[in-house]
Order: sequence, then structure tokens, then C-alpha cells
Amino acid sequence: MLTKPNPASTTLYSSPQEMESHAVRFIMAEKNIEREVLNLKLEEIPEEILELNPCQSLPTLFDRGIVLYDLSVVMEYLDERFPFPPLLPVDPIEKSEKRLLIFRFTRAPGCWFELVNTIESGNKKGANEARKILKSNLIELVPLFAYKPFFKSDDMTIVDACLGALLWRLKKLDIELGVPGKAVTDYANRLSARDSFKASLTDCEKEYN
Repeated sequence: MLTKPNPASTTLYSSPQEMESHAVRFIMAEKNIEREVLNLKLEEIPEEILELNPCQSLPTLFDRGIVLYDLSVVMEYLDERFPFPPLLPVDPIEKSEKRLLIFRFTRAPGCWFELVNTIESGNKKGANEARKILKSNLIELVPLFAYKPFFKSDDMTIVDACLGALLWRLKKLDIELGVPGKAVTDYANRLSARDSFKASLTDCEKEYN
């Protein structure tokens, strides 16, 4: 078990291979946050941290004596706590749109993150169906991936952090978008070329591509 966290540091307890943790690591690297990132198994998290996370899940963020564990909460907290560069718009309408996209991609029933988990579940029939749905969904949104440098934005947002983590796993998930999905592939390549994205990768994630 790990020792008690340093109250003066921003500490991320992170899964070395799950998308949610990867997205948060990408955000922290993009903002160049002075941080301690511990990639570990859930049972290795200190007791006092687990006691403050009733979901007992990863990623879990410890900062200023508080423990945060919901993906959206963690991402928005980091954006407000470390405001440069901003990864959410100031305009409330635009900000709400980005929040809805995060919900749609990561938490809504049948969302893309859920589809990835189904593909990785080991259930062959369910995985094949989820793979088809995810591929179809991505190609359907090709115009949005091609519209601007980032997803519906001229600047990177937390939406891109989530999508970048997911798209990096397509080869591992045995999903090939081909010519119809070229705009998605180009978008993914732009994200993965960023120094912050490269810095966010764990050793096992580096092997996905």
C-alpha cells in the first residue's frame, strides 16, 4: 500500500490503461501542472483516500486536502484550479455545449466510453456489436471532426482530452475507419502529436499504436 499523500502536492491516482485516467493525465500535461501521477491498481490506493471515495474508482484526484473522483468533476476542477490554458469556453452557452458532449461521450447510456468497455469485456457477441456501433458513430460525425482543428472548436477543450484517449485505442480495439473516417484519423493524429499527449501516455498505452 502507498503511504499517506503529500497535502502540499496535486496527486492523481490513475489507472495505467483506462481511458478516464488517460484523459485526466492528458489535461494535466496540457496545463503543465506540477503533479504526482501514480499509476496503480485500485487496491494500492491509500486507505484514507479510498475512504473519501465511496465509488472506490480511478482516476481519483487528491488536491488541497480534498478527494475528487467523478471524471467530469475532476476535469472541470483542474480547468478552474489551473486556468491556463483554459480548456472550457467562458461563454455559458458554449460551456454547456461542451459539458453535454462530455456527458454524451463518457456517461450517457450507450456512450462511446461504455462501448469501449463492452468491446474489452471479453463477450465476443457484445464486443462485435459495440465495435460496429462505435465505428458507425465516429464516421457519422466526420463533418464535426473535419470542421475545425479540434472538436467543434478552434482551441483544445476537455472534450478533446476524452476523444484523444478513446481514439488512441482504436487499433487495440480492432477498429479501422478507413477512407470514410479519414477526418477522424487526421484529428486523432493531431492530438497524439502534441507533446502533452505524448507525456500523458503510460508504458502500456504507448504499445497501443
